[in-house]
Amino acid sequence: MVLRMEDLQTLLTTSEVDRLVDDYLAEAGVNESVERYSAHGATLSAHLSRHRVSRRRPELGVGEAAESVKLYPGSASMPTIAQSTGVDRKAIRRALVEASSTSA
Repeated sequence: MVLRMEDLQTLLTTSEVDRLVDDYLAEAGVNESVERYSAHGATLSAHLSRHRVSRRRPELGVGEAAESVKLYPGSASMPTIAQSTGVDRKAIRRALVEASSTSA
């Protein structure tokens, strides 16, 4: 198999991993770190996991959750809403489940 340049891995040094952990604990996000370290998000997440750093889950604010509930039954899918709000699909699903349980 022939490797193309884009198939090569970005290996972080020990000091870069230490900085990654420090940055993340200082509230830097994984997406921010992807740009800073030129590494894949899964790679950075694995480094954080190996250092036993608990991951933050971005949550929706009250206004964003209400907007998601309005958008979902219409034409917007959960992935579309997640992309527009900057959180993952699971956060949208939690907001929708919570909204349906409080309105029942």
